[in-house]
Amino acid sequence: MLVASIWGLWSSYLPSFLDGLVVTMEITGLGLGVAIVFGMILAGCRLSRFRVLRLLATIYVDVLRSVPVLVLLFLAYYGLGQLGLTLSGIASATVALGAFYSALLCEIFRGGIQGVEKGQREAADALGLKRTSVFVRVTLPQAILLILAPSTNQVSNIIKDSSLVVTIGVADLMARSYEASSTTFQPMDMFVLAGIIYMVLYVVLARVLGRWERNVQRRYS
Repeated sequence: MLVASIWGLWSSYLPSFLDGLVVTMEITGLGLGVAIVFGMILAGCRLSRFRVLRLLATIYVDVLRSVPVLVLLFLAYYGLGQLGLTLSGIASATVALGAFYSALLCEIFRGGIQGVEKGQREAADALGLKRTSVFVRVTLPQAILLILAPSTNQVSNIIKDSSLVVTIGVADLMARSYEASSTTFQPMDMFVLAGIIYMVLYVVLARVLGRWERNVQRRYS
């Protein structure tokens, strides 16, 4: 009887939760895209021959990694508004997650590139290959194998941190669970349902990314 009651409650709110899940996935995808692009740029700066670029990238990475995502989210949503730049909740989440995870991915990318044996790059140079060709044909394929696993692990972290957008009024999955719990006065049931949906999303993404990772490893190994 209890199970039937809970299932009836869940089924009535499931469409709303799935709408929130779409927003969660949107924020995750946008934040991850920004993080990957800027992470690669930062990694290039960290490996640059120019000291100024290395210094600026190092400062950025050290500062952003030490600041909680929630603080970055408030700065993007409330702080930029005081400066005359008003962002929507989703845009603020994209900026905050992109800024934070670009610092993390920068170090992963840099470590992967530096993890390639120096002797192989020197051998390619000795063959007369240009610097770009050495990076594309020698360094990058091997670096991808070192970068792939830790990079894909960050996806689950972005999904979890995306739940913080409830604090700025974005109607994501967590916000829908808050609304449902305040309406039904059944917070345990609603948050358990949200937790199950997050878990299913994580498991599905983990399987997809794991298969993609194995395909890439077979291709480049």
